[in-house]
Amino acid sequence: MNISLRNGKAFINGKLVSADILLSEGKIKKIAKKIPCEKEINCKGKIILPGAIDAHVHFRTPGQEYKENWISGSLAALHGGVTTVMDMPNNNPPIFTKKLLEEKRKIIEKDSLVNFDLYIAANQDNLVEIEKAKPRAVKLYYGSTTGKILFNKAEGIEKLFRLSKKLGFVVVVHAEDEETIKRNSEKYGNEKNVTVHAKIRDEEAEARAIEELFSIHSKIGNKLHIAHISSKKGIDIVAKAKKGRFGKSVTCEATPHHLLLDSNDYKKLGTNLKCNPSVKGPEHREALWKALVSGKIDIVATDHAPHSQEEKAKDYWSCPSGVPGVETMVPVLLNQMSRKNISLKRLVSAVSEKPAEIFGWKTKGKIKTGFDADLIIVDLNKTHTIRDKGLFTKAGYSVFSGEKLKGFVDITIVGGQVYGKS
Repeated sequence: MNISLRNGKAFINGKLVSADILLSEGKIKKIAKKIPCEKEINCKGKIILPGAIDAHVHFRTPGQEYKENWISGSLAALHGGVTTVMDMPNNNPPIFTKKLLEEKRKIIEKDSLVNFDLYIAANQDNLVEIEKAKPRAVKLYYGSTTGKILFNKAEGIEKLFRLSKKLGFVVVVHAEDEETIKRNSEKYGNEKNVTVHAKIRDEEAEARAIEELFSIHSKIGNKLHIAHISSKKGIDIVAKAKKGRFGKSVTCEATPHHLLLDSNDYKKLGTNLKCNPSVKGPEHREALWKALVSGKIDIVATDHAPHSQEEKAKDYWSCPSGVPGVETMVPVLLNQMSRKNISLKRLVSAVSEKPAEIFGWKTKGKIKTGFDADLIIVDLNKTHTIRDKGLFTKAGYSVFSGEKLKGFVDITIVGGQVYGKS
């Protein structure tokens, strides 16, 4: 079925232009001034953007579907203007083999409403499995987090990086130094307030891990992506690596909660803000935002990591780490654009164009003839308030709940399939 998006302004080649867009068989078939069609969507007063690509989600299938599943997770993504997600491998069981990866894919294919791909996890013994799986990306848990899949032995990591160089997949790293975390846990073990989280998983834990990873990477130059960067030192180390011999192979991401919240928000949010790496002081939030605007931080990804409300209500030491976010990433960034804190060009680069480039989604991330019909229609003037009860994620809450936002994702289109809200 052909659909024409009429009378809107589309973000094409770095700017908004008045254009109609014809969608056919899941693709962008034509872009022109006027394209009449039997089925039309009137986009007058609205803008059309490429759908967002969230390169870091945990939709909890298989094994923890009570936290999230691919129906609730992909509905949340649609609601937030995310048309493609990449799901992490710390499942139950963890995804270490080609067989487990294929089994997971079969489960998800029947439920997902959005495009997706899956990470395989790296450990000391599964390089053969990674080579057989031929993944788009591999997740390296250099620091411990949810799921017991820590891998921080230099010799094994060097082998992984060399395989990455050979096959071309991206190594995405959770970068925190395990010894620093253990030492800080012992030091602050008697503290009960969630604010201690920023002391335990501190700036040094992140900085040391990133430095150690780049000491290996500097010999190889494979595609290396630092996940959810959270500190000033972390930004500086990545920025330095980008200026080095293999700088073009280095990228990084930040989450909306690290970009827009800080340690002062623990008072309001409590353990709902507990995540790995920790949300740190205001100086780190400010540095992260500045780095995003300048392009030192390449992309925004959510690390959407839902848990049940019962789990998140536990005391600090018992509460699991993780913050939901796939549903709110685009809206909170649109709101920052309305405040003139970020340009539309930089926003689209961070959530669509650059993720597509980094992870090899060759026909996504741009509004271009022949590209996939993954688009969002946005009303920049519409205001709305984030409410927990209106969310699709099973987490049932947002760390941005109660915030009044300007900029609304009105329609999400995935492969030409239209999902509307108004």
